Amino acid sequence: MRKFGTILTGILAAACILAGCGAAQKTPAETESMVSMQETEAENADTQEETAAAESIGTEAETTAAETAEPEGETADAETAASAESEAAGCLTAGAYSYHLETKTQSWDDASGQEACSVSLEYPVFEGGTDAENAMNAFYQEWAADKLDAWETGEDPLVTDALEIRESGADIEGMPPFSDEYSVTGVTAVQGVISVLQENYCYTGGVHGMPGRENHIFRETDGKETTLPDILPLSEEEVNELVREQFLTRIEEHPEDGYFPEAADAVKEEMDFISQSYLTQEGVVFYARPYELGPYAAGYIEVTLTWEQLGL
Repeated sequence: MRKFGTILTGILAAACILAGCGAAQKTPAETESMVSMQETEAENADTQEETAAAESIGTEAETTAAETAEPEGETADAETAASAESEAAGCLTAGAYSYHLETKTQSWDDASGQEACSVSLEYPVFEGGTDAENAMNAFYQEWAADKLDAWETGEDPLVTDALEIRESGADIEGMPPFSDEYSVTGVTAVQGVISVLQENYCYTGGVHGMPGRENHIFRETDGKETTLPDILPLSEEEVNELVREQFLTRIEEHPEDGYFPEAADAVKEEMDFISQSYLTQEGVVFYARPYELGPYAAGYIEVTLTWEQLGL
């Protein structure tokens, strides 16, 4: 029996070898190695999928950001274009108010047909259509008409003087015609009012003309003209004293500005600084005209009182 078992075992082993059983069997180490390789391959596949997904999300985010940024850029371009178009059309703003500038001109010739005098009047035209804006527009239409009428009638002697000097036989060779030109240099909405500053340059012969200023203040509520004292809590005397102190301080601290020797005395004697002022967002600017405190070359000499200094 033992011998038969040995023979049978040998036969079975030979049969297994012939059937390829030895090639199919693997050791435990080989099995573990294959499992590890399969797990690694699976992990690599998962990593590749995650990377691809992340790249896809990133691409989508970039695309979305680009699509979002494009309309913003288009909006900014549109706003810039609209602003430029508005500016090109002459539309200006002061606070919530839109306006444009208009100009009336007129000239007069002497007997020989040569121009003796010309005038130019620039003024604002408010565009909102409110009662207050219509009232301000009516004011400036009347303002321009009154100016032209004064020149025509001789109430303002600019035109009559220009015609007379040319007809008098005086030597005026090379002398330009007389002129008066007004331009709007500031429109400010502040403290419940609208301030319109106009500057003019009047030439009546000689080396140069003379500059001038007009400032009109209107209530925002109804567009009617008002005055600086009406909008300030301080009295006129208090305002004048504050301005006087400012001018005296400037003269003392800045002698290099070339003031006349009697400038400080002129300031001390002046009783009305309010009539020569205009409004800004920061406060009120008070000024002395050329030749009042210094030479022509010094131009306007100005001091500013803030709204806080003026009690507002």
